[in-house]
Amino acid sequence: MQINVTGEAKRGIAPDQITASVVFHEHAETYDEALHNGVQTVKDYLQFIQDNTDFRIEDFRTRSYSIRELFHTNRIEAKTEEDLDKKLTKTISDGFDFTQYAYVEFDFNRERLARLLALTSKQENAPRFHIEFGLNDPKAYQRGLIGEAYHDAQRKAETLAAAADKHLRDCIHVDIDQINHYSTFEGETGGVRYSKVGFNAERVEQEIKAIDETFQPDPIYINKTISCVWETSD
Repeated sequence: MQINVTGEAKRGIAPDQITASVVFHEHAETYDEALHNGVQTVKDYLQFIQDNTDFRIEDFRTRSYSIRELFHTNRIEAKTEEDLDKKLTKTISDGFDFTQYAYVEFDFNRERLARLLALTSKQENAPRFHIEFGLNDPKAYQRGLIGEAYHDAQRKAETLAAAADKHLRDCIHVDIDQINHYSTFEGETGGVRYSKVGFNAERVEQEIKAIDETFQPDPIYINKTISCVWETSD
């Protein structure tokens, strides 16, 4: 008799990596204006962050970039009898949208994250800010769960064998799930408009301290699944 069972293991791991993404957006009447204003917005933000934190401009990587023209359609009133039954429309340009997605990855550090959050909000026309917590090497944690998953499968097989009045012998086949199962916590904050005039360093430090003291992400859960085939004897 053979017994097929699945063993599972799960563990919550404190995140050790942060990915902070910023989304820049500008709108202008012409392509050239959208490009110029968008690029300047990105440059101003990165320079500001470099001047006030330990992040460097080159730490940020561009994930995607686009400039696209927007349109809307207006209904045109018929001017001739022949056009009365026609749906006459005219496409009109609404200008151009500039969008650039950039991100920076760094080892988990609440103080660095708090400083980046606080100072981003102080930018005029602040970009949207998105954070994701992760693991530098999730596969390493999963490898550590294989033994736990195997023992879980063994316990299940022993229970089934006992129910069938059999004795569990050897595990003759193991299939290890190769899919990475882990979940990350994500958070997002929208851009808020502040004036760069009257930048209050003391107040920023207070905000950073408050964020650092209250910001605690959930653990990241790592799963590992293996399938085992066990032989039994009477």
